[in-house]
Amino acid sequence: MDKLTKILSFALVLLLLLTVAFPSSLVSAASGTSFTKTTYKTTDSLNLRSSNTTTSKKLTTIPKNTQISSSYRKGNWYKLSYQGKTGYVLGTYLKKVATGTSFAKTTYQTTAALSLRKSATTSSTRLLTIPTGKKISSSYKDGNWYKVTYSNKTGYVSGSYLKKVTASTTSKTTAYTTTERLNLRTAPSASGKLILTIPKTHVVQSLSTSGAWHKVTYNGSTGYVIGTYLKKGTSSPASSSTASVDYSGSKMYVLISSGSTVTLRSGPSSSSSQLARLGRGTPVVVSNSTHKTRGYVAVKTADGRSGYVESMYLTLFQPAPSNRPLIVLDPGHGGYDPGATRVGLTERDIVLAVARQVASLLEGKVDLQLTRYTNDYYPTLTDRSVMANSHATARFVSIHINASNATSASGAENYYYNGSTSIQLANAIQQRLVSYAGMRNRGVDFGNLAVIRGTNAPAVLTELGFLSNSTDRSKLTNAAYQARYAQAIAEGILATL
Repeated sequence: MDKLTKILSFALVLLLLLTVAFPSSLVSAASGTSFTKTTYKTTDSLNLRSSNTTTSKKLTTIPKNTQISSSYRKGNWYKLSYQGKTGYVLGTYLKKVATGTSFAKTTYQTTAALSLRKSATTSSTRLLTIPTGKKISSSYKDGNWYKVTYSNKTGYVSGSYLKKVTASTTSKTTAYTTTERLNLRTAPSASGKLILTIPKTHVVQSLSTSGAWHKVTYNGSTGYVIGTYLKKGTSSPASSSTASVDYSGSKMYVLISSGSTVTLRSGPSSSSSQLARLGRGTPVVVSNSTHKTRGYVAVKTADGRSGYVESMYLTLFQPAPSNRPLIVLDPGHGGYDPGATRVGLTERDIVLAVARQVASLLEGKVDLQLTRYTNDYYPTLTDRSVMANSHATARFVSIHINASNATSASGAENYYYNGSTSIQLANAIQQRLVSYAGMRNRGVDFGNLAVIRGTNAPAVLTELGFLSNSTDRSKLTNAAYQARYAQAIAEGILATL
């Protein structure tokens, strides 16, 4: 027993000596370690907890690939703040972000509408949006974020949507303005597959020529257009989503039932005197007016009379002499309302591109009206319904894109409000979206949504996919897949007429 007591006493003395000799290491383990503020990227979804233990309260979940900063840790737990909450995350799923690097000043062109942010992270404040096709310069990057200055604002943009401009590209690119609506095709031939339709007075960049055809870029898509309807220069308004698109000089047509007429008035009011009655299909030239859904626009008739007509009775698509089914396409959002946004992309831009392609596929088969033709104008939900209800509309399709905080959410879905025909239309479009674009099937459901609730015609709201999901997003921004979405909607409409 005495021998055991001596051993225990010796151990105690040794422990005390170690404590005196190495106090800093023990204090560090208990209180944590401070270090120079460092930026990390999460390599997986990561729980932010109230203290440095897996059993502590979960405050929030930080998504994968999010940049965060820390200057204090306890063991392998790092203290940080995220979206106003401060706590600890496990260092196992943090990767140190390399410091920024300087390089020779280089010119880039944006391949999509791109958010300029205050710092090199998607969670930082958005300063403004740089339109597609703009040239910007950078000489510094932090990871995949490039420091640039645009419109007197300096910040960071994602390099995923920048294309380096070479000397040869600059010297061989010529700007042209479309003088009519123009089909962009995959080959220099009328038999080339249609990519999209470029509106009148929009600017394209010509890369080369092949006979009468020009190889051009427009809104991130490259293809061929016939040179007959191109005018060299950019005197007409550019096609940026923030520009006010002037419809001056555009030919439009009176859209009204056979036997009915629209009044040409002396001023922009229903109380203005009547100048003439214009029948179905009458061509007019719009003068000094931006496109809008409601209200009056100034026009000039073929026989030289000038006046005002209600814009809801004008369309860019020539109607047949006799009545045909009227399809009203509603690209969601517009103007100041971008809809869903992710990494510089907006729902507003994508759904308009798809709607234009749907119209191109349906043109000649039905009569057509769009609630908006450009990205510079926002029709209210009531405006959209009123336009449809002012005509004998056969089908109304509102085109949208989803978004969610859960990046795993994906797929297409369709909503109806009432009526068996609306249900048939929703199912017809849904089945084709799943088949043609390979979208996850989220099904068809009742939706108490104002834009379809207020429309008298059979109506659906279609959600093409999730801009917040990387797989869906790659399809939504791809010209070939946009054509598939358009085909699904167009064929779904025709199948129910």
